[in-house]
Formats: sequence, structure tokens, C-alpha cells
Amino acid sequence: MEQIIIKTYLTRSEAEVDKGLLEVNGIKANIQADDGGGVAPYLLNGTGFVKLLVDKKDYEKASEILK
Repeated sequence: MEQIIIKTYLTRSEAEVDKGLLEVNGIKANIQADDGGGVAPYLLNGTGFVKLLVDKKDYEKASEILK
């Protein structure tokens, strides 16, 4: 299934909150970040490179949930 970026964040923890919200509502979500899997958050350096991804088919519903 093709996944697309629904939102970007400055920190992994912010993305984790929204990921949980989506998953509680039945939408599978993944986080993509250049932070060593959360072990080295300093690598992000406030760049906003934490991405929340959802399946393309779930994009509309996920957008409504995250509003």
C-alpha cells in the first residue's frame, strides 16, 4: 500500500501522540525520522523532519481526525 505524508513535526514525541490518535480510530500510521530510531533526537536539530505517514486510502479520514 502506498503511504503518504500527512503531517510533519519538530519532535518524535509530537508525532507519536498523533499516531496514537489515528491508531485508536483504526488508521495505521508510521513515523519516519532521521533521529536514529528515537535514540538520537539531537540529530533532528529542530528541522521538522519527523513525518507521519498514512495509507493513501486513509488520508481523508486521517486529515479529519487530526484537525
